[in-house]
Amino acid sequence: MNPIIVSLLRCPICGSAMQMDEAARTCYCTGARTHCYDRAKSGYLNLTSPKDGEGDLKDAVRARKLFLEAGYYQPLSKAVNALLEACGASVVVDAGCGEGYYTNRMSEGRAVLGVDLSRAGIDLAAKAAKQATRDTAFAVASLYTLPVQNESVDAVTNLFAPCAEQEFLRVLKQGGYVILVGAGERHLLGLKQILYDDPYLNPGRADLPTSMKLIRRERLTYPITVEGRERIDALFSMTPYYWRTSLEGQKRLAALCELQTEVDFDLYVFQKDEKEKDG
Repeated sequence: MNPIIVSLLRCPICGSAMQMDEAARTCYCTGARTHCYDRAKSGYLNLTSPKDGEGDLKDAVRARKLFLEAGYYQPLSKAVNALLEACGASVVVDAGCGEGYYTNRMSEGRAVLGVDLSRAGIDLAAKAAKQATRDTAFAVASLYTLPVQNESVDAVTNLFAPCAEQEFLRVLKQGGYVILVGAGERHLLGLKQILYDDPYLNPGRADLPTSMKLIRRERLTYPITVEGRERIDALFSMTPYYWRTSLEGQKRLAALCELQTEVDFDLYVFQKDEKEKDG
């Protein structure tokens, strides 16, 4: 594991600094009572605390991986990397990283830690990193209790996951950045036109930071054609519409072998005040 990443980790139980024993594939804290965490065969660490709960299950994670690896959201990945480059971020936490599609593409020239509660997602992310020989680190943990030292990272990326503003402020260095991505108002409108009789525009993210300065906002939109039932079903399962679509709407979607839709993303860059002090 990248020594830079090891140096910013903290124990989820006692908050002490961590050290890695690569030979034993174990990470352990330096507190008065040593807590040890085994490194999985795929390379990730499980740094959850008992109160954290669970993330996405295996089927949902695999569906998302299938869709994303087809390249439909590759322009978004490039846009996020460009923002990280513009911010000069060299140490990054991807909070709510899922199966690691974006995370692994951030890691060239940077020390990146991907964090998510889904063990299935983190396992796939770590395997993909190993296969692509990327130096990305992954941990199973909650984005509300990041296993990361105070004021230790240059940037936090938060793509479609909940924004844990106070936790992000805690781990960010003074002047550090939060890069958020959310669905734009016309995101997947073509899909909604199939599912609903009266499709609606998206309202945008309602959980934007309130105690950080918005320094940049961009919109990325382009058309995609999703081919094949498997990929269409995978996209559908990634959306909140999966849980609130009528049987009639599901039948209309099931009749398609090709789906044309617009994708629309809002990208935000917030900066932590140089004088901000965590409470």
